[in-house]
Amino acid sequence: MDILTGLMIWAAEAITLAVLLWSRWFAERKNYCLTWSCGFALHGLGVALVAARGHIPDFMSIELANAIILAGVGGWIAGLLQFDGRRVEGYVAVPALIWIAGMFLTPVRETFAYRVALANMASATGYLIISGLLLKHAGTSRSTRQILAALIGAQAVCSFLVAGSTLLAQYTSFQTAHVAGWLFVPTAICFMASVMFAGKLLAERTEQKLKILAKTDALTGVLNRRGLIDEFHALRAHVDPSKPIIAFLQFDLDFFKQINDKFGHQAGDAVLVAFAEIGQTSLRGRGSFGRMGGEEFASILRVKDMVEAASIAEAVRLTIKRQTVLIGEHELKGTVSAGIALAVAETANLDLLLSAADRALYTAKNCGRDRSAIADGADISIVPSADRRGEAEEPGDLRVSQQVVALRRIAAIGQPSAVLP
Repeated sequence: MDILTGLMIWAAEAITLAVLLWSRWFAERKNYCLTWSCGFALHGLGVALVAARGHIPDFMSIELANAIILAGVGGWIAGLLQFDGRRVEGYVAVPALIWIAGMFLTPVRETFAYRVALANMASATGYLIISGLLLKHAGTSRSTRQILAALIGAQAVCSFLVAGSTLLAQYTSFQTAHVAGWLFVPTAICFMASVMFAGKLLAERTEQKLKILAKTDALTGVLNRRGLIDEFHALRAHVDPSKPIIAFLQFDLDFFKQINDKFGHQAGDAVLVAFAEIGQTSLRGRGSFGRMGGEEFASILRVKDMVEAASIAEAVRLTIKRQTVLIGEHELKGTVSAGIALAVAETANLDLLLSAADRALYTAKNCGRDRSAIADGADISIVPSADRRGEAEEPGDLRVSQQVVALRRIAAIGQPSAVLP
């Protein structure tokens, strides 16, 4: 097989990949699919123009063709940046600019060997950029990206070898470039292998997104019940002597049904989204936050003791109380009640935690809402709050443990901040 036939096959493969990627973009509307599609389309078109040399003007089969090929390489780089969630930078144009700059040099423009060497060096530069990006942002597909980077790096090596052999032998046409023709075979093999592993990378991305969707609440974007359960098991397995306790904090929006009845379900959804955002911000990475269902939310985290758990629940409650949610022309303020349950991490049982937190939440609701209650064995105590200092004590059958008394001293120091320190 001569090199021109190989180029036509290469062009056909690139155009086919462009169509497949465009179809995927049409179905999913992912920008990186469209960018890669354009990159392969440009690359295939440019290679076809090179293969048509002798049948079309030299300007089209040389200067324009190679510029288009290298613009396609830039499209691959841009698509990879979008795939990694990064901004497209100007260096995506480097391969094409190398070629364009070389064409301003008369010896390069008029000598076959120099042109071939320049085009291959520009391509190799683009391949090295792609390999670097793959290795730099490994993410969850580290092994696949490393293999793909190695394959594309091999293409870069082949391109450098073609450039070097062409310069040394001073070939005058494709027909005489025997070494370059032999190097075309491993390059083509690496290209096809790269396409296969790029497809694997896309499949892994899709699988990862499906896993995230399975654990994420569609409305608020926070964890759903399944996600919170997974977080519990992860926290239970994690060893942290400084925080030996798992705390389950359950939150329920007060009078949420009245918001839906008065302002409509759209307003209710906006309140849920706002609370989810505030809850995540308030925790500042100290624990997971999710939606159990309806207007009930929860957080699972490791804490040092009961005081820390109650302080966190109170910080979230007070933050919600001070926030205003804008729904059209209406300003809505809401409150939440919280139920807290604790267990030693090594022996923690999720069902028991859920049951205890639910009983504590029911007690907080029963005692007037907009407050936190904590379950300590069979006892349930209302957590003293800085925003109700001076009010009468809660019902006498709720005993306040020594640790909750300590919370009273904490609250007396000053108002808790809107978010956790």
